[in-house]
Amino acid sequence: MAAGTKYNLTPEYKPEEFYRVETGVRKSGPWKLDITNLVIGSFLPVFTPVKADMVKRTLVPVRNVKVIEAYTTGETNLTIKVAKGSLAYQGMFVGSSKKGAEVVSIDKSNKEYDVLTIKAAFGEDIPKDSVLFESTAVGGTVKKHTANFVIYAETKVEEGAVLPTLLMQAYEVKESKLVLPIHELDKVGLTSRFQFDY
Repeated sequence: MAAGTKYNLTPEYKPEEFYRVETGVRKSGPWKLDITNLVIGSFLPVFTPVKADMVKRTLVPVRNVKVIEAYTTGETNLTIKVAKGSLAYQGMFVGSSKKGAEVVSIDKSNKEYDVLTIKAAFGEDIPKDSVLFESTAVGGTVKKHTANFVIYAETKVEEGAVLPTLLMQAYEVKESKLVLPIHELDKVGLTSRFQFDY
């Protein structure tokens, strides 16, 4: 290379390895994704947890959010900071198995985190790094969907049929590198087909 030559090239994207690839087993398809409350044009990342209906061959995304700053409950504390990229939506109920709240808005303007504004105080303190799940009601005691598979590859959300490939087995999953968090109840639903390291 000649002296003084400067190359301003964007390096080629290399996908992160979340698990030992040779242990991965894909499930035969197709499986139709329910795109309700997903943003058209957005992408579901690799290892998005999903609940698959084995008879109808349909699936819904399992929505979990990771709290990145400790939340202290109180009548005036109506915001929860969560990791970016979650599948949370306005009107969603979030829960911890004991308490819960309704999401009334989501502020995505900060580059480091998203802010969920809730309708009323959560009812309990939430430690940093906790994972909240989408619940069936504002009480937050029952998980709406529990994962039984994850998405194999990044999937674009489009109008019409979206047919992702499912991953039904993976070992040595590096949980800290996943884009979307996996709740402990989802790990039960995924069974021993998935082994999480850290």
